Amino acid sequence: MSAVHVMVFVHQYLWKYSWDMKTGHVATGFANLVGNKGGTQVGFGLGNTSLLFVNAHLAAHASKMKERTQSFSRILADSPIRRIKAAGSGVHEEYDRVFFMGDLNPRLDAKRDEVDSWLAQRELHKCLERDQLLPLLKSSTGDLKAGLWPHFDEAPIYFMPTYKFDHHSDVYDTSKKRRVPSWTDRILWKRDPSIKCMSYGSIPAMQSSDHKPVFAQFEVIVDLSSWSGPPPDHAA
Repeated sequence: MSAVHVMVFVHQYLWKYSWDMKTGHVATGFANLVGNKGGTQVGFGLGNTSLLFVNAHLAAHASKMKERTQSFSRILADSPIRRIKAAGSGVHEEYDRVFFMGDLNPRLDAKRDEVDSWLAQRELHKCLERDQLLPLLKSSTGDLKAGLWPHFDEAPIYFMPTYKFDHHSDVYDTSKKRRVPSWTDRILWKRDPSIKCMSYGSIPAMQSSDHKPVFAQFEVIVDLSSWSGPPPDHAA
């Protein structure tokens, strides 16, 4: 991918349990060939548990949520690291713990003046009621319009919208476009009782981009019991 990257760091204690590393990418830019949009993937085993990390940059603009949903599903369905492409809806079904993050680009279906007023009053709940992604995450898994979003979860959002800022400032877009502040940068995980989000926030002090970076900390249960190495038919 020309503009989407992901790095996974493993603690030295856990390195001896790591195996079956795989990487891949799916472009969703122009004609599904250009790599300015799409997702990069890193999958590996940690003892008896498999983990998958996906970083994505999806289509921009408020009117493109349908396209974002299609791209989200395609990144999972067309993953080159899938083992059995004829079965299931995507690579997320082949891994035990899955994290999907990045500039997913959902916007608020509201006018700029409305959002400015709500933010000035710290009424984040009114902004979140207009968020394009949250209703899709809460949809049923059989809802075709929601695509694969319902298979994923997100921690509650208590931080200010992370987009769009004037460069090197904390001021939301003052250009002629006056883009509506939105939570474009998100961190999701495949629904799983073995994953618990401990914190979810942004870093307002960083002013090197028109976005504010987001972070999350998780407690994840993995199975390292009786681990003696990869099975004979796998290379470490």
